[in-house]
Amino acid sequence: MKQLMVIIFCIAITACGYKPLYQEGDPAKSITNNIEELSQVRIDPIDDRLGQIMRNRLLDILGTSATENYRLSIQLSEQIEGYGFRQDGAVTQEQVLVTANVRLYNLADNVLVYSTVLEDRTSFDVALSDFATVTQREDAKRRLVVELANQLHRRLALHFSKE
Repeated sequence: MKQLMVIIFCIAITACGYKPLYQEGDPAKSITNNIEELSQVRIDPIDDRLGQIMRNRLLDILGTSATENYRLSIQLSEQIEGYGFRQDGAVTQEQVLVTANVRLYNLADNVLVYSTVLEDRTSFDVALSDFATVTQREDAKRRLVVELANQLHRRLALHFSKE
């Protein structure tokens, strides 16, 4: 019975058009070409400390190359909203939303080739200590921009695999 289920699963996956992102075989879209294109993206400086964290993460996962064919421009914005109020009106939880407006330009002619908006959010309990609350808030924002950088990496890899 298990073998039959495995066979049906394999047939279903091939029928749906599933194709691995970093597939070997097609010389035009091989893993090597995709990684090379990702490394040719120049990342513009991003404002604020969160921007530095996101840019450093992108530099780590995209890599760098001697030739730069693309320019990545990112603007970050953040929103903090309190909710879960106690009877005395104090906030018991906060939600943090970080938004990244992303634009990828071809450096040869400065044409916009890819654009997207990424958002991620998280929440945390507000502590009695102001210091603990600020620390939690900053940690939440750091985790969000790292996750946004990982999402952007996947989207750019998908974009370059379709070109």
